[in-house]
Amino acid sequence: MAFTRRKKEVRLSINQSRKFILSDKTQFVIKEAYKTARANLVFSLAACESKAVIVTSCSPAEGKSTNCLNLAITMAETGASVLLVDGDMRKPVQHSLLKLDNKKGLSSILGGITSDVGKAIKKNVRENLDVLTSGPIPPNPAELLSGKRMSELLDIVSSHYDYIFIDTPPVTVVTDAFLMNEITAGIVFVVKEGSTTHIEINEALQKAKMMNAKVLGLVKVNCNYKGKSGYSYKYKYHYNYEYKNNSHD
Repeated sequence: MAFTRRKKEVRLSINQSRKFILSDKTQFVIKEAYKTARANLVFSLAACESKAVIVTSCSPAEGKSTNCLNLAITMAETGASVLLVDGDMRKPVQHSLLKLDNKKGLSSILGGITSDVGKAIKKNVRENLDVLTSGPIPPNPAELLSGKRMSELLDIVSSHYDYIFIDTPPVTVVTDAFLMNEITAGIVFVVKEGSTTHIEINEALQKAKMMNAKVLGLVKVNCNYKGKSGYSYKYKYHYNYEYKNNSHD
């Protein structure tokens, strides 16, 4: 009974998350907020050789997967070719959010099960947006992400895509997001208003500093903001975050 209830809870969570995926029905102010985030991200990446961006969060349930997807969608709307990679091989959700088959994916490539990258990638999930799902959950996700094959994979896809977004697990839980520092442009943190604490943010930023990871910015979500236009929305963005040692909550 408990297992069945848990499966229902997961399905409910996925269905709720799908409501926040950008579409023609998304409010104008929310779309504009993502466009602002896109503009700041493009500016941050201008001087970077790599155009691969890691998206993560401080803790679970902060919306990092949905926002990684939305950032990829927003970037693809410019006409740029974009690849979304589900690098969360512990609790992957991108295939569920997008209703995609996940029999083959990132773990299949990194684990040597398949060498055909092109066949593993789902094409045109949205206009200009392709997706590489996580694949079956492997026993050694950290080793796969830090291995030579991950570097080789990014080299291959970087020659075909203008931007690459990699969804990774929360950094206060595991260090997967920091394992690709040398082969990506940097990290974007998703933080949730009313959920993520200052302590968690500082812990994440301290870990990034120790791992020599470049923090491109913070995406703050679930904000209740009312602008001069009278519109209300729950997305707000802060980029080029400067690290500060502030340990109080």
